[in-house]
Amino acid sequence: MAAMSDDKEDGLHFAGEEIGAGYASPVLDLVAAGFLIVLSVTVMIASLALPMPGGIRTAPGLLPFLTAASLLAMALFLGATALRRHRAGETPAPGAARDRSESVRTVVLVVMIGVYIGALQVLAFQLPLTIGGVYFNLTAFEPATIIALSVIIQFFWRGPLWITTGISLGWTLFLSVVFQKVFVIPLPGGF
Repeated sequence: MAAMSDDKEDGLHFAGEEIGAGYASPVLDLVAAGFLIVLSVTVMIASLALPMPGGIRTAPGLLPFLTAASLLAMALFLGATALRRHRAGETPAPGAARDRSESVRTVVLVVMIGVYIGALQVLAFQLPLTIGGVYFNLTAFEPATIIALSVIIQFFWRGPLWITTGISLGWTLFLSVVFQKVFVIPLPGGF
């Protein structure tokens, strides 16, 4: 606590994780909120259209519906905040323009995600495995996600490769087990 009070006395304060962190323009936030609202409602409607063979608790659309509902709530909050800031006449500071390298990194991320999604479709396979008496179904999701996540983390973080690969491996296997054994939902990348 002493360090925080010293910072305030010196005129310093925490502005965010990145040097240029702060609000985007209210118009950009409104556009983003509108897109997220449309996306959320679309996913919610699509998830309700999925069959419910075992009732609502085991419905395959339950998790996507709850995730989309959460995203919808956040998008509505973002939109309300942007409207309030727009009415107050707030605009970004003149020097707060986006750096070109940040735009390039964003485009590269979109391309990486596109390649990952394409790989799940093109390289689809299923390999049944039994590990310790427990049945698992290995699909293209696991190797494609481990590789894609390692590349994305390495591109943006640039930490040691063994750490990024370990994080990717652990997170992917965790998600795979949770979806296959807890939610009983097949992963993408299968047939």
